[in-house]
Amino acid sequence: MTFTHSIAGVAFTVLAFAACGDRDKTDNTMMGDSVAATSNSGGTLSGDDVDIEGLALGRTVGTDGKITDKLEEFRTTDTIVAVVETNENDAGKELSARWTYGDDEQLIEEQRQTVAAGEKARTMFRLTKASAWPVGTYHVRLLHNGKEVKSADFTVK
Repeated sequence: MTFTHSIAGVAFTVLAFAACGDRDKTDNTMMGDSVAATSNSGGTLSGDDVDIEGLALGRTVGTDGKITDKLEEFRTTDTIVAVVETNENDAGKELSARWTYGDDEQLIEEQRQTVAAGEKARTMFRLTKASAWPVGTYHVRLLHNGKEVKSADFTVK
């Protein structure tokens, strides 16, 4: 291998990584116009897993980052909020919320959030839609490293 081939190999590797940079972006074209946000307090956990304490759904979140109106049924005009409470996680871990509709679980949207490090941290996912939600059964599935770690079902009436 010559010096020229080494430079070409490095250049190819850099270009390949740059091309993959947009892979994690979410396609929000299906049904939702959503936002995700995170809040937290301090602590740590070793290992690769995310320590999930709970998942709550509702329409509103209090100043403490908790759902104030836990619901399983929503109106067609509601913004749907999921708050995940985690415990003692290292910084940099990521959760995905996969929102689906119906028995065939048609993908609405998938959102990614870095989980806040610390004891009793809360990560919020918000699903909104400019027009009315179709009536039916919905699901939110939380994934960490591609593996489902928590889920909840809800209905829109």
